[in-house]
Amino acid sequence: SESRTMASFMAREEEKCGGDKPQPRLLRLGSSASYETRGSYFADTRDYEDHTFSGIMFDLCANVDLPVKYIEIQAIWVRGFLGPIQIFETPNGYLHKHNSPSVWKRVHNAHHRQSPYDLVPLHLSPAIKLKPGERVGFYVHSSLPGDQGIVYNNQHSQETHRDDFIKILPGMAHTSREAFNPIGFWGHTSWRRRREFVGRVSYGAKFLLWNNVHHDLFPPAFRQAVEAALSVGANNHVPCAVVKYIFNFCPWNWFQGAAIESEQKKSRLSRLMGGVRGSWKKTKKICKKGCVIS
Repeated sequence: SESRTMASFMAREEEKCGGDKPQPRLLRLGSSASYETRGSYFADTRDYEDHTFSGIMFDLCANVDLPVKYIEIQAIWVRGFLGPIQIFETPNGYLHKHNSPSVWKRVHNAHHRQSPYDLVPLHLSPAIKLKPGERVGFYVHSSLPGDQGIVYNNQHSQETHRDDFIKILPGMAHTSREAFNPIGFWGHTSWRRRREFVGRVSYGAKFLLWNNVHHDLFPPAFRQAVEAALSVGANNHVPCAVVKYIFNFCPWNWFQGAAIESEQKKSRLSRLMGGVRGSWKKTKKICKKGCVIS
């Protein structure tokens, strides 16, 4: 397979570079980006305005196929008449924990003005860090009397939201103004299954830097560029440690433009060949009527 071929290539290149021989301090490769994560990504969910009540409980997963050390959930945005808002989190998801407040940690507690139409950011303290593959359960609750605290949806699909970094799953709504109270507004159970979070999640990402250990986590275009550069460098007497040092500074998507351009060229060539084949078929039809091809 491609990954095994690339792994064997990297092993050969590592032998050429001296294996585990220590490199000069200047050429030692970093492991992850030095900057702190920033709230530069937003995940907006569907909003059908299906329901309002006191709370919503749902899971969020770090669904990352990119070279990321962790993602950092910084704020959850909601709308409704709000009032006293608390947010709780629990590791590994909320399943079977909705009546167990002791396994939850509060990460937001503030009073918010009503905002029935516009989303309001609820900042988490501390922010929640998730490594690729990890999951966290969130519970957003309003203690406002009545049934208009927080907007949420009926469940419309198996996933509420998915992007390159996170996945938000359906959960349960809560119909009591008292957090975790099992008795609802009408005197029976307070939890409503098959409901969806409505709002936005803002988060940042801490990216890994390229090195031998992280090589397989990078996109194919990046890995191919590393292979090509190491081969060319070896043929031109460029130390492989220097080549690797340069790639250690390149962001994970540095070579994506080349891959996209390649696909566009393939698409244009395919359309061109399709046009040529179409023209040839028309020519053959005409020639059947008596023309001569010289």
